[in-house]
Formats: sequence, structure tokens, C-alpha cells
Amino acid sequence: MSDFLERIRKIEGHSANAWPAQSSTPISGWELRLSPDLSSRRTNSLNAIAPDSTPFSDVLQAAQGVCLERGVPCHVRLHPLAGGEPIDHLRSLGLSGGGETTVEVLDLGTAYSLDPRIRFDEHLSDLWLDTYVSTHHYSEKEQEGIQASLLSVTIPQGFAVALDEGVPCAVGRAAMTEGLLGIFQIATLVSARRKGFGHAIVTSLLDWGRRQGASQAYLQVESGNVPARTLYEQLGFEPLYTYDYWTVPSA
Repeated sequence: MSDFLERIRKIEGHSANAWPAQSSTPISGWELRLSPDLSSRRTNSLNAIAPDSTPFSDVLQAAQGVCLERGVPCHVRLHPLAGGEPIDHLRSLGLSGGGETTVEVLDLGTAYSLDPRIRFDEHLSDLWLDTYVSTHHYSEKEQEGIQASLLSVTIPQGFAVALDEGVPCAVGRAAMTEGLLGIFQIATLVSARRKGFGHAIVTSLLDWGRRQGASQAYLQVESGNVPARTLYEQLGFEPLYTYDYWTVPSA
């Protein structure tokens, strides 16, 4: 069990570095990450790192206080590092989790076939950012927040854009350090789906990571997203653990 938790801890730490919050507050072995300019709950939530013996009710109360001061919702992101106490406490408050996400892992192969429709860069470009924003219809403020967050990443990154007859239509990002590759922001315009762009984006990122020295990759996908999970299964990804979000009153 300890090896399993250490594996999760490595992925969680990597993910936090690859998609950093605008601020973080340590609370008794937990970390409250806040990014008011972003809608992502991953960068706006209370996360277990290495919880100490402090009762979770006290940890939660402290997090609620910070969220109240900053005028933002208080989300708790629960994964196996949190243990069972937080779930029991949150349920006792009449709350329930949502947004279940599965973290899947893959041992990298020796080579991946590359699609000529992919344009790859090791730096954030306007092309990548504009395409990603267009797949989600983000506001200008959120676009600026995403840009600032990605520019603050301190580990090597790879950015892939797919072109459909010269028109950008899909994107993906990867970040790599210490032999571990994280895959993020896989998104395709509705008009370009079912054309193999998702597969092409992911394989280009995997190949980049392999050439950078990564031996294992991971990604996070909504548990109910059957098309995406089918694609990742075809590439060899296997589920390792899940997490979900619990929203509590700020006061």
C-alpha cells in the first residue's frame, strides 16, 4: 500500500508543478491552491499532500476561512492520499462528491508514429493558446490566466497543435521531469472530432516525452468520458486511482 501511495504522491506533486496554482497555502499537511482567474477546480481546491494528525474538520475550517477572505468557493479535492476521515466528515455535513476523474498511467514504448498534421513546439505559442481557448470558449480574463499559469511552469513542456487542412483544430500539452511525463489540455474542436486528431496529439506528446527521457506517462480524464477513455485505453493507458471534488460553504 505504501508503494501505491508513494506513486500517487509523485504524480500529484508532478501535476501541481505542471499546472501551478496562482497561490498556495499549507495547512497541516494539506495545500489550499487558489487561482481566481481560472475556472479549473484542480487549481482551486484543498489537496492532501501528507496530512498530519490534525483533525480534518480543523483543516477544513482553516481552508474555508481563507476562501471566505478571498471571496472564492471552497472545493476539496479528494484522492487516496487524503485517507477516509475527510470523506466521513464531508458526508456528515450532508455533502457529496462530484466530477470524478480517473488518473491513468502508461509505460512508454520505444517509439511512436508521428502524424504530419501535428505542429510541435517546446514553448507556449499564440497558435497553441488561441486554439485551446477556442475549444472551450474561455473569456479574455481566463485566457490571460491560463497564459500566465503556463508561462510560470518551471519544468520542460511540449505543446502540440493539430492542423486540419491548415486550420488549427486540436491541442495538447505535456510536461516532463524525473522520468515522468504528464499529459494535459487535450482538446479538439467539435467540427474536427472523429478524424484521429486526439490520437495524433497524444502520440506526439508521448514521443516527445520518450525522447526527453521519460519512462512513464500519466493523464487525468473524467471518469464518464467514454470516448476519451477508449482512446487512452487503445494507447495502453491503465487506471491507477480516482479523485473527486466536494464543494463546501466558505463560511
